[in-house]
Amino acid sequence: MDPAAVTARLADLVAAAPGRLSVAVRARDGYRFDHDSARVVPAASTIKVPVLLAYLASGMPWDLPVALPAARVGGCGPLALLPSVTSLPAGEALRLMIALSDNDATNAVLGLVGVGEVARLLGRAGTRHTVLRRRMMDQVAAAAGHENETCAADLAELLAAVRAGSILPQREAAMALAVLREQQFDEGLPAYLPEGLRCASKTGSLPGVRHDIAVIESGDAWVAVAALATDLMDGPVDRGTSIYPTYAAIGETVAALVTA
Repeated sequence: MDPAAVTARLADLVAAAPGRLSVAVRARDGYRFDHDSARVVPAASTIKVPVLLAYLASGMPWDLPVALPAARVGGCGPLALLPSVTSLPAGEALRLMIALSDNDATNAVLGLVGVGEVARLLGRAGTRHTVLRRRMMDQVAAAAGHENETCAADLAELLAAVRAGSILPQREAAMALAVLREQQFDEGLPAYLPEGLRCASKTGSLPGVRHDIAVIESGDAWVAVAALATDLMDGPVDRGTSIYPTYAAIGETVAALVTA
């Protein structure tokens, strides 16, 4: 599929998608696609990617012990079910934060890194609308309007910068991508990928919100894609999973950019 055909196919997928969908694609060869990509939306768990990058940029060791609070916030991830686990090496906390989207691991890492370091990392990356304002599952802060926010363009460009090696040293960039390749929630962008491609990804979900972002690679060719969907509630019912076939088709379509 040539770039023009990729663009046409992406436009068709966006037009037919449920809810409201924002998409941004950035490829190594310069290909770009944008649909409503500057729209600011709740970041959900995609905000954990800049937390990962900020930790790796900090120089703190991979095996640094990370204390886990006795009071777990839960919401997602296994640590809420494992109260006997009182500390983890930072690397394991980072892997849980990304691969299983563990909120307690995220908050523990964030306690080491700090909101300011995440903000500085995002500034170096040139993001315009991505802001970390609160910890995971902080309902008081959320009720007060302190929402973590992002947009598709920011996230696609952030992943592209990681893959291109422009915001982290080579070793740390490789570590970040290795962690993202351990993602366990693969029913979206990775679902229809041809065999042999590598995919480093992160999902995010809230009621009526489903996000998926990824770097898809074949050899030295790569493409970064961010797909952020909102307005997926049907009255009181969350229809978020209805976007997954669209995401799978988007992943399959942009994969043509690295397999041609």
